[in-house]
Parts: sequence; C-alpha cells; structure tokens
Amino acid sequence: MSISCSNTVRSTEVIVASGSDAVLPCATSPSNDHQSAVTWKRIIESEERTVWRRDKSGMEFRPVGQAPQVYCPHPNFQSSDFSLHIKDTKEEDAGMYRCEVGHRFFKNVILRVIKVSINPAVVFEGDQLTLSCSVTPQTSVTLVNWQLNGSRITSQNTFTIDKVSQKDAGTWSCLISNKSTDEKASILVQVKGILVPRDNSEVVYAELGSSINLPCIFSDEILSNRASWKKESKNQPALLPEFFNISYNPGVSQSSSVKGDRSAYIKSVQDGDEGTYKCLGQLMRANSKNVEVERTIQLVTTQVLSSYRNGKTFLTCHLSSTNQVTNYEWLYVEYGVNDSRTFTSVQNSTSKLLIVPKERHIREWVCRFYNQQQLLGNVTYHLPMMSAWEGEQQSTSGNKVVMIIGLCFLFLLLVLIVLQLYKNHRRRKMILQYPAMETIVHLASNQREYKERLEVREKTQNGACGKDLKPVSV
Repeated sequence: MSISCSNTVRSTEVIVASGSDAVLPCATSPSNDHQSAVTWKRIIESEERTVWRRDKSGMEFRPVGQAPQVYCPHPNFQSSDFSLHIKDTKEEDAGMYRCEVGHRFFKNVILRVIKVSINPAVVFEGDQLTLSCSVTPQTSVTLVNWQLNGSRITSQNTFTIDKVSQKDAGTWSCLISNKSTDEKASILVQVKGILVPRDNSEVVYAELGSSINLPCIFSDEILSNRASWKKESKNQPALLPEFFNISYNPGVSQSSSVKGDRSAYIKSVQDGDEGTYKCLGQLMRANSKNVEVERTIQLVTTQVLSSYRNGKTFLTCHLSSTNQVTNYEWLYVEYGVNDSRTFTSVQNSTSKLLIVPKERHIREWVCRFYNQQQLLGNVTYHLPMMSAWEGEQQSTSGNKVVMIIGLCFLFLLLVLIVLQLYKNHRRRKMILQYPAMETIVHLASNQREYKERLEVREKTQNGACGKDLKPVSV
C-alpha cells in the first residue's frame, strides 16, 4: 500500500485472521528517510508503548515480555518502506499502532484480528454446533459471510447447526468485508462418527458373481466390539449373504487399513443379495455416555439378460433398482494386439434393451448406466456361445442335416461289412470241421472249371471251321 508523505497523521486499517502474519504498512516518499530513526508504537487506552525501534545508528530495540513477535525487514529500508511485520497474530495483538519516521512522518494503523471459534470443541454426529466469528477491535461497518468449503452458507455472526452430520464437516470460513479490504478466518471442523459414507444416500452397484465392498469407516473413537452389520427387510429378519465378511482389525478389509474400518466385503454377489444394509457402531466420548451412529447403504445387483425371438438377439441391462438411472449406453468390445481393447458405442438412450446387429454377434458387450451427472456403473456380457446357436442357426441347421445323413450311411456300410465278415467266418468254421469234404468240394470245383473251359474252346473251334462238330465223350 502506498502512503503519501505528510506531516499530518494518516490512518489505515488492516484485517488479518488469527494465527496469520500481519503487515502494518508504513512507507514514505523516496528520500534519505532510510537513515532516519524509526519507531513503532502501540496505543492502548491513550498510552503509547514502543513495540519496535531503530535509531539513526541502525541499532534496533525490542521490548521483552508479552510484546508480539515483530520485525521490520532491513532490505525494505532502501525503498523507504518501514512496514511492521507481526508473526502469528493473536487477538491481544489487535488495536491501534503508530509509525514515526524521523519525528516528521506519522501514520496510524488499526489492526483488526478475526477469530473463528466453535462450541463444542470436539464435535460428534448429532451434536448441536455453534460457530462464532469475532472481530477485535469491533467495528460496525463490516459485512460477515459464512462459507463451507468455499460455498456461501449464511451472513450471521453466530451460526448454529442443531444436528451435526458429516455434511457439515470441512473448512468453515468467516469472510469480513468493508470499504477498503476483505479478509477471512477459517477453522477446520471434524465431525466424529462414520466418516465413509458421509450420509445415507450411498448406493453400490455390483455385477452378479463379482466381489464388492460396502464401505463403513468410523473415526478413531470407535469401540472395537460395538460395530455390526445387518440387512434390512420389511417382512422378516433378513440374513446376511453367504460370502459376507466384516473387518474388525486394521488391514483386514479389502478396501482400507484404517483403524476404524468396519467395511463389509462380499466375495461373490448372488441374486437375492440386493437390498439395504445398515452399519451400526458406538463411539466413546470423554466424560459422557457413548454415541451411537449408523449408516444405510443400498446394494443394487446388475446383470445382462439375453433372449432370442424372430431371428433376433435381444440384450437387456437389468438392475435390481433403477431409481437413480437416467440413461443406458451399449458398447461392443474388440480385442487387438497385446489384448488391447477398443470400445465402440452403438446405442445411448433411456432404453435398457438392445437388439444385437447380426454382424456384431461374436462380441463382448458392455452396458453402462448413468444418472444426470456421472457414470454409475457397468456390466459386461459375452456372446460367443450364444451366437453359435443363434447367430449362425440357419447355416448350422443345414450342416447338421448333412452330417446326420453321412453318419447314417457310414453306419449302414459298417453293418454290411460286419455281416459279410461274420458269414465268411461261419462258413470257414463249418468247413474246417470236415477235412475230407473240403477235398471233395475242391476236386468238384476244379472239374467244373475244367469242363467250362473245354466247352468254351470247342465252341470257338466250331465257329472257325463253319460246321458243327459233335462232342466226343471221353
């Protein structure tokens, strides 16, 4: 801040947050003032008390005792800047300060300190919390605004929350504004209880057969033997899933190694596991009774159902609850080199039904589901086995007919071969029982063959001579 040189006393105002460093400006026009004596005084009830002084020789003087930690950077003196720096400002440091340079330049600076406080100091879920913003010394020309993590909440100096939840945890800031400056003081509010999830709106989506974590992380005040899970049911007490496990020690949970982690782990989600689960526990409060806290988490199961009608394949993205879903996106997956995957979107609409194109049968399909702001989850489906029966049903049925006919013909041929082999075996078996008969049969067969050859020869000779010859018996 630039201050013009004058023999009159000028005033300015500085507002800082408690615990931060304050800079009280005191700058003159460039001259030989850097060799002059400089004195900073604090005015308390019309009494002036020196807090820092430097004489012409360059020697510095600081008071001892309760005075603030103050200094003036020497390098700034060359530019006639004699601003006073106060480290770790406290409420008791607030008030009127005066800068004197060479007994001819005077400047008053009002230091106001903002402090934010909470009550109670340790906050548990369900407590009443009061946040206060004070400015010392008080002023009536300021505007107060409360912010939580940067978002404006209210404009009251004192703000009360009747029933604290994890949504109220975070950085609370008190923003002070006046005509000349804006400044804020902040405080971190930690709410003891169940840190994750922050409220009862948690929804977890899980594909059938997959594993899933139901998060439930307490603050360190959790009593180790006072945490449990149960599944809610309207009609009758519901049993927890078969593969339901709870972490009671750090590092057991699949999701975290935090001391207060009591998350549940379902190894394999089955049909019927969907529903509302409740995590309960007790926290230990100093000098008071224990605090009971709980969270509800909704588990939604997902799967892709397939059907085949009129020569078409239908896929349905089925969710056990669609309360938060606004639209569905269908993608098919193609695998490349080194198992790299390429996702191609084919449909993005409010419909959860997909008619699979004929050219896209042997594919891996993914259904993604969204709400208005973000992706909620996805479920994968593989088509190879189904396509062999549905996508290629017509060509496969023709191949089956040809294959059946070929198998029948082959079977008939094998039966005939076996039958002929059996006949030959039976005949040889009967002949071997009578050796003499075999000789007779053999001779008779030779004679018959000889006669047949002789008759053929005679007919050939008679035809060549042109006359008939009478057979001669021998």
